[in-house]
Amino acid sequence: MSDDGRDNLRNAFRMLAGGRMEALETIWQESARPLHGYAFSLTGDADEADDLLSDVVAKLLRSRGRLRWVRNPKAYLFAAVRNCARDGAERRARAGSVALGDCTEPAVRDPAAAVAILSAVMALPHEQRETVVLHIRGGLTFGEIGRVTGERPATATSRYRYGLEKLREALGETDDE
Repeated sequence: MSDDGRDNLRNAFRMLAGGRMEALETIWQESARPLHGYAFSLTGDADEADDLLSDVVAKLLRSRGRLRWVRNPKAYLFAAVRNCARDGAERRARAGSVALGDCTEPAVRDPAAAVAILSAVMALPHEQRETVVLHIRGGLTFGEIGRVTGERPATATSRYRYGLEKLREALGETDDE
């Protein structure tokens, strides 16, 4: 996300905190795609990812008075998705069900390549998958990822590096290519 996008989010958070509901449109335009990609990486189901984003919007509306104090809206939104996903996973575990579906929005034009990439990403250990998606799809820095996950930035950096190594192996790429 560009600096303009970050400023737009900060301003939209302040506007929403002040009761201006039209700010939700700006928040959605600036963040929906990367948030959906992250939500999908956590759930493995596009419909469930949509539901997570709806939960995040509801959370924003419920806590809008506190949004003016949020220093990093982008990290706040990704943390909200993570928290909603965790809460949903706990509810499903209690109910005894887990869903796994297909992604409806491949990042690659070639369908076979998109399936291979998606399969490789979903096969990563959870922490590595989360870090890779937050950095690549979400555009978060390792410091921001650390704030979202509650880890040190160095931990995020190493998880990202190990995740990329596993992706290269899974996709048959080497440093020689």
